Amino acid sequence: MSGVKPVNSSDSDSDDSDEFGLESLFQVEKNPKWLSFDMWGWCRADNWQQILEKNQRFKPARVYLMKLVIDYLNSISVNYYVYGGTALSVYREGGKIIEHDGDIDVAIMETDFANVVKKIDSCQAFTDGEIVMEYQNINRGRSWFDADGTEIPFNGCGAKRIKFFATKKLLSLQFGIPDDELISRDLVHLDVFTLSQHPDFSDCFCVNWNIPGHYDYRKKAFPKSIFFPLKKYSFEGLGVTGMNDLKTYLELEYGYIGRGAIFDQETQLYVKIPENICEKLPEKVQRDMIPDS
Repeated sequence: MSGVKPVNSSDSDSDDSDEFGLESLFQVEKNPKWLSFDMWGWCRADNWQQILEKNQRFKPARVYLMKLVIDYLNSISVNYYVYGGTALSVYREGGKIIEHDGDIDVAIMETDFANVVKKIDSCQAFTDGEIVMEYQNINRGRSWFDADGTEIPFNGCGAKRIKFFATKKLLSLQFGIPDDELISRDLVHLDVFTLSQHPDFSDCFCVNWNIPGHYDYRKKAFPKSIFFPLKKYSFEGLGVTGMNDLKTYLELEYGYIGRGAIFDQETQLYVKIPENICEKLPEKVQRDMIPDS
């Protein structure tokens, strides 16, 4: 399970398997600070407050970046869908960004990928130096275009997505964020994932994102019927568009979509934190993640 940091056997006094089939959870019964709430192990009980403070600091800039990007997509007539954690924010949190989520996600069809990349000069925020874009494959940074500019279809390797970043110029001039706080441009970024025909199911789409050990794109088949007609939603005061049936998408993508979840690497789905472990988390983490606790 990627959401759990391995600990020495001496750190746990239990050798039994738990009723959830997630034996590694017992490794953190005495060390709840290692429990992670995302699939990468970045947001944990031991850095919870720092994550929330950082996200609160950069939230206005992240929402503004989303506005700039969706304005651009709308201007070139590209349909987009709120995706990933942003879709979960819309569905579960009533359009309020999840406090411990550190980025914004949307998705487009792969057929629109080249359109978005090649028309970027028509985006005023880009020409004004407020945002930058990158679109290389995360697998060795290879381009999705060959030498003569022909687009290369996703082949199951790496990720075919576009990333937009807010520049230091935008963050300093509009949001008053000094350079010494900008230790990484990932602090304010937006992912545009691409979707295409699923290789195994003719009536489903898949996301063009395949990360060994974290995400197997063939395991996630999203029925085309849940996409259309597009539906309008609200996200942090912005009018956005998304799949018609967000609940079905989210359950296929995440599994458990309630609060108080961790990622199970074996199933590549989120599961609810068992009560015997949840009650050992710091009280503030319990209150923030599960307000009724």
